[in-house]
Amino acid sequence: MKRFGRKSFILLFTLMLLVCSVVASGKSSNTAKAEKLIGYGKTVAIDPGCQANEDSRKEALGPGDFKRVKEDLVGTTGVTTDYPEYELNLQVALKLKSVLEKNGYKVILTRTESDIYATNVDRTMIANTTGADIYVSIHANDTEDTGVQTYCMTEDNPYNYGNYGACRLLSDVVVSCLADETKADNNGVIETDKIVGINWCSIPNTVVGIGSLENEEEEALLVTDEYQSKIATGIAAGIDSYFTQK
Repeated sequence: MKRFGRKSFILLFTLMLLVCSVVASGKSSNTAKAEKLIGYGKTVAIDPGCQANEDSRKEALGPGDFKRVKEDLVGTTGVTTDYPEYELNLQVALKLKSVLEKNGYKVILTRTESDIYATNVDRTMIANTTGADIYVSIHANDTEDTGVQTYCMTEDNPYNYGNYGACRLLSDVVVSCLADETKADNNGVIETDKIVGINWCSIPNTVVGIGSLENEEEEALLVTDEYQSKIATGIAAGIDSYFTQK
């Protein structure tokens, strides 16, 4: 068997070092590029509101509260198309996930299909226990009122004291960017302590109302991929703005 001479060994060793250097340089370059993305190191939990199955379980309004409430988990449907809200919310959430991941965020979805049984508390627990930085729940308006809005806790919320400032900032920037992108009416931020998902969420959160399926004109927009993409882009811009200001 032919042996490597000293010169051959040195040449081979030099080539190996060169290859390792190039690989390490490539990894360093990719890491540097990732670190420049606004979402680098940040995790967003997205909740596509509603589901195909109703759940009869009542939930506590907030941690430690004896009052039990029952919320509609199926949602509304398109007034002319019968397009279900749970599918609309999921499609927007998937588009939002794609946009956020391109911006460097890690994204967690509370559901990836509609045929599930999950309460509002179940969904918020996913956000609370997975290291997410913020929680964004997507819903259609449950009335004929058009336009977009966000919902957040009040300053006196008895369940998540100290979270108000971050929740209000997130809600403000998301609804503003969403309205700018979609050209929908901006209904602003609605503060409430009557939403289970808000009360049980221990991290900064907002509920986003993306429009009405019960209004024929707005429904015609909401069922299209193009408009759903605008919604996703607008919410993502709001999330970027939130982290820029934090």
